[in-house]
Amino acid sequence: MAEYRRRFLSEARQKVLHQLISGWKRRGSSLLQVGLNAGFSPEFFWEAGFDVTAVDRSPACLVAAREQTGPRVEYLCGSAEALPFDDGFFDYAVLVHHGLTSAPGNAGETMLREALRVAARGIIIMEWNRFSLAGVPKSAREHWEAPEAAECAVCDEDAGGVKPWELFAMVRRVCPGRRVSLVSALPLWEGTWPDGSSGALASLRRAAAPLNLWPLPLPFGALVGMRVDWAPVPLTPIGMLKSAAASLCAPAEPSRERVMGLCPCRTEEKTRPKGRR
Repeated sequence: MAEYRRRFLSEARQKVLHQLISGWKRRGSSLLQVGLNAGFSPEFFWEAGFDVTAVDRSPACLVAAREQTGPRVEYLCGSAEALPFDDGFFDYAVLVHHGLTSAPGNAGETMLREALRVAARGIIIMEWNRFSLAGVPKSAREHWEAPEAAECAVCDEDAGGVKPWELFAMVRRVCPGRRVSLVSALPLWEGTWPDGSSGALASLRRAAAPLNLWPLPLPFGALVGMRVDWAPVPLTPIGMLKSAAASLCAPAEPSRERVMGLCPCRTEEKTRPKGRR
C-alpha cells in the first residue's frame, strides 16, 4: 500500500509540475533541482526536455539518485543555503518540499534568495499545504528506496508544510514585481486517495482520483506549486481563464473623448502641434 500511495503522490507532483512548466522553453534550457530529500527524481525534468542538474548536501542521497537516473542528470554536492553557482547560471531552478517559511530559525528565505540568484528566467516552489483538508499527509514522509539513503528522508521540519498566503507574502517580499502563478492538487482528505487496496471503499477512492489529480488555480489542495517568472510567458488554459475573468470584472474606463466632451476629430485638431498640417 505504501508503494502504491507513493506512486500516486508522484503522479500528483507531475500533474502540478507539468502545469507550471507548460509556458517555459525547454529544449536547450538548463534547470537546477535544489535538494533531493523529497524523493522526487530530477529525471522528470530531463524527460520534459530540460538539461538538468541536481544539488544536495547528502552524498548518500546523491548516490541513490545517480543510480536511478544514470548520466542523464548531473549531480553535485552543495547546500541550498549557499549554492555553488554564479548568478544566473541556470535558466530555471526548482525547490521541492523544503518547508520554505520565514519563521525565526528557518532558512527558507535564504534558500529562496539563492534559487532566485542562480536562475535567469524563473523558479518553481512546491510545498505541502497545511491549510488543506489533508494537511501534510503521512504518505509524504518517503525517501529513496536504496537502504544506504536513509538520511535522504524528509525531516519533520521539511515535511511540516506551509501556509500558502505566508509563502506568497515571502515571495512578494523577496522578489517584488515578478509574475507569480499558483497551482494545487489533492483537494480532498487523504482517506480519498487510492492506496492499491480492494473493496467498495477502494473503488470510491479510485473514482475520486481524477478529482484529486486535477490541477486547480486555487490553494486548496494538499500539494501546492508556485511559479515565479522574470518575464511574461505564454498563457496556459488556466491562465487564459483567469485573464478572461479579470477582464470581465475590470471596471470600464471612460474614453478620453467622453471625459473632455470632444469628438475624436476635434481632439486630434486640438492636440496637433502648431505648424504641422
